Amino acid sequence: METDRRPRIEIISTGTEIMQGLYADTNAQWLSQQLVAIGLPVSCHSAVGDSIGDLERHLSLVAHRCDLVIVSGGLGPTADDINRHAIARVYDSELTEDETAVQQMRERFARRGIPFNDANRVQAMVPCGARVLYNEWGTAPGFLIEVDVGLATLIALPGPPRELRPMFDRWVRPYLLKRYPPGERFVTLTLHTIDLPESEINAKIHDLFDADPALYVGLLAADGKVEVRLTTHGAEEEKVQAALEGFRHQVGDRLGRDNIYGAEDETLEGVVAGMLRFHRQTLAVAESCTGGMIASRLTNISGASSYFLEGFITYTNDSKVARLGVPRELIERYGTVSRQVARSMAEGVRARTGADLGLACTGIAGPSGGTPEKPVGLVYVGLAWGNDSAVIERRFLGNRNENRTYSVNAALDLLRRHLLRQDARY
Repeated sequence: METDRRPRIEIISTGTEIMQGLYADTNAQWLSQQLVAIGLPVSCHSAVGDSIGDLERHLSLVAHRCDLVIVSGGLGPTADDINRHAIARVYDSELTEDETAVQQMRERFARRGIPFNDANRVQAMVPCGARVLYNEWGTAPGFLIEVDVGLATLIALPGPPRELRPMFDRWVRPYLLKRYPPGERFVTLTLHTIDLPESEINAKIHDLFDADPALYVGLLAADGKVEVRLTTHGAEEEKVQAALEGFRHQVGDRLGRDNIYGAEDETLEGVVAGMLRFHRQTLAVAESCTGGMIASRLTNISGASSYFLEGFITYTNDSKVARLGVPRELIERYGTVSRQVARSMAEGVRARTGADLGLACTGIAGPSGGTPEKPVGLVYVGLAWGNDSAVIERRFLGNRNENRTYSVNAALDLLRRHLLRQDARY
């Protein structure tokens, strides 16, 4: 059945862990991004705990008011995986075992060298008449229920993102594109900014929010960075893409292109890695308050050995002196957290390793250790190269983990901006 009318779509995420605030509902976020990209914006998100009564009541309400509902989670083998039972009740269907799903589970267990337990067979129970969405990335299959009148089409998917996402790509997206051929093309572009507060970004681009009825501008701040998300739509894809590119240039002109480090799936460390490779420059790092987090971020990139030489975690004053050659009198005069020590750490790690660049960070992550002169959140990042060096000061206001993450981002950004001055491509 096909229709030109855009359907009303709702997403229900299930799991008591979501309701208790133990896990963020990333499935609804990701699914919404995928749906709007094919012209199917979502009307409502909701979440329900692992109570069959609660889910049955909520699903009945949702299924009577929308055209399509996607339910994630609750398809596993344990007692709290109640989704298949609640869905069967609402859709007045019996559950039946799908033999293909059972066989896939047996084969998966065999590949992992784990005996197959019959208790897992419950995962192959699906409502009669449902289309089974086989799971090549886990054990529990999903399913799709279509009814003629009265209730929404329902798509049930497992909760783990490593299973839900490829299953959506394999089964759900093609189904939706066939049933609801795009009347308009929705295109989203996310720009990643750093070293600009959200309020300043808002002041610089606020007029774009209402510049075009087909454009939506959203800001999302996290970890000392702000994402600028541009979404536009139209009937002709070329015109939509051209309009989006025009808005991208406007944002870049207003915010300063140096302050935008990437777009879409690009990460700060990935951008830095690409620049280091391009310049064929090597790097060594010396960390105090960040405890190896800078090195970890950089070596998360495949092929990091082409630019990353060594990392030192010099957490104590003695280690800074012994491993990096920081003069003890420098520490005694200015303190461990100071411009002078950050510079000496960067110069020391570069000299000890022979790297082209030395990057260092020292600070007070908290919650203790601060003073009126040097409060919690005070961080110095040093960078040494050739016969020169630079140090930046930052003052963060987060908790311990947040301050450490902010410090890593500040260090990577200092390195990025240094490389940016050498490379016209960036």
